[in-house]
Amino acid sequence: MDHFWNAFLPIFVAVDGIGLIPMFWGLTQRLTVVQRRLALSQAVGTALGVAVVFLFISRWVFALMGLQLADVMVGGGLILIVLCFRDLLLPEEHPHGQYPNPGVTPLGVPLMTGPAVLTAALLVRQRYGWPLTLVSLGVNMLVVWLILRCSEWLMQRLGQEGAQVISKIFSLILTAFGVMLVRQGLAMLQPGGGG
Repeated sequence: MDHFWNAFLPIFVAVDGIGLIPMFWGLTQRLTVVQRRLALSQAVGTALGVAVVFLFISRWVFALMGLQLADVMVGGGLILIVLCFRDLLLPEEHPHGQYPNPGVTPLGVPLMTGPAVLTAALLVRQRYGWPLTLVSLGVNMLVVWLILRCSEWLMQRLGQEGAQVISKIFSLILTAFGVMLVRQGLAMLQPGGGG
C-alpha cells in the first residue's frame, strides 16, 4: 500500500484538483448543467487518455519529432492565452447555452493533464512500473471528477451575475497561468535551461 501512495501523491499534487475548481467555474459558467457535466466527463476522460497515451508513446514521438517537454509547455500556454483573451474580449460571441465546450481543451489538456502531470507520470512509471502508474492515474482522475462534480452547488448559488464576475477574474488568472507555461517553456529551451 505504501507504494500506491508513493505513486499516487506526486500525480495528485501535479493535477491539483482543488486548484482546478475556480478554473472550472470560469470556463463552464455559461454552460447549462447538462453541458457542464458533459464537459467535466469529457475533460477527465481526455486527461486520462492523453496521460496514458503519452506514457506509451512519449519517448518514440519525442525522439521522432525532436520535441522537448518545453515545446509542449509553450504550445499549451499559447492555446490557453488565446482562449482566455477570447473570453475576456469577445464575450458577446458566446451566448448562454452556446458557449464552446471547454471539456477537451483547455480543461482536459492542458489544465488537468499538462506538463506537470505528464512529467510526474513519467517519473512514477520509471520508479514503480506500469501497473501502479496506471492505477494512480485512474484514481487521481476519479478524485478530480468527484471534486469538480461536487463544486456545482457553489456555482448554482452564485447566480448568473456572480458567475460572470468570477469568470472574468479567473480568465485573467488563467491568462497568467498560460503566460507562466510559455515563460517556463521558453526558459527550458534556452541553453542550460534544462530542456
